[in-house]
Amino acid sequence: MRIILLTIVIWGGICLVGCVPSSSTVPLVYSSIFLKDTTVILEKVPMYPAQFNPRCILLSNERILVRTSTLDNAVYSVFSYPEMKHLSYFGEQSEFIVPLEQFNDELYLVRNDSLYFYKWIEGDSLKLFSTSFFDNIMGQQMLGVTKLNDNLYAYTNNCFDKGMNEFFMINLSQKQKESKGVYPDTHVNFSSISDFKSAYAHEIIAKPDGSRLLVFYYRTRRCRIYNQNGILLRDILLNYEPCQTIIDTDIKRRFLHIKDAYVTNNMIYLLCPDTKEVNSPSSLLVANWDGEFKAIYHLGQTISYFFIDELLNCFYGVNSNDPYHFYKLKLSKN
Repeated sequence: MRIILLTIVIWGGICLVGCVPSSSTVPLVYSSIFLKDTTVILEKVPMYPAQFNPRCILLSNERILVRTSTLDNAVYSVFSYPEMKHLSYFGEQSEFIVPLEQFNDELYLVRNDSLYFYKWIEGDSLKLFSTSFFDNIMGQQMLGVTKLNDNLYAYTNNCFDKGMNEFFMINLSQKQKESKGVYPDTHVNFSSISDFKSAYAHEIIAKPDGSRLLVFYYRTRRCRIYNQNGILLRDILLNYEPCQTIIDTDIKRRFLHIKDAYVTNNMIYLLCPDTKEVNSPSSLLVANWDGEFKAIYHLGQTISYFFIDELLNCFYGVNSNDPYHFYKLKLSKN
């Protein structure tokens, strides 16, 4: 059955149907129904040997990296793709204290004031091959750094940062850091600025070609699309139950709305719990870079992290409570 996408558009922060005012001249769009709304059954693919507490799944160079817990304290497990056969363990906690980030097939991380790049070597592990420095541009530790190109990086504002902007953009050639974006709410009713930023914790991801940025919030289904200069293009709230349009000031009444996200040059994919429960089944939401949400797949399983193989049009995920399986779904092309 074909269902029409329902949206409510708000201009200039004025809304006639009880909503969150937009902090921008860009209209806030409420979306609640999808053109494609379907329930699917995921294929279970054996994960052997078992990977306890699997998280942070990445696809790179025909290999899958799973950040995991192992008896010898290795941080990453490597599987072949698409065979899903285990190849190796590598990495120490002291080196990979923060998760690897990905820009196309490039893998990197930011630790302290340094930018570390890694390459695959024989033995199916990663080796550090390049280091560069931010020269204290950021002023403190950065979390969740995303790369737009060799010169431009972005990272989210968090409890360690001053100011009330959503994120920062770093220009390496000019050695400059610039604040961008505005939070969708005010900290006035919260117990502290730190509590407010915790409530409105969010992540930023760059489109692979570096032309766009996606910002999504964990505790409300709010997502925003910016251009490479940090100018807001789209502001969207996925307003279907259960949903908090404004995050509760009481920490006990907050819950997870978006768990993870993955982007390609064509599409945006969001992983959303179906209920308020901790181990809620998940749904996969699909949108284009114009902010038009096309589909929702009810997965029927608790999925924690995932990636999309756009060439094969497949979803692959892991459940942090299931050390024995990958989960796979062939996505429809319409």
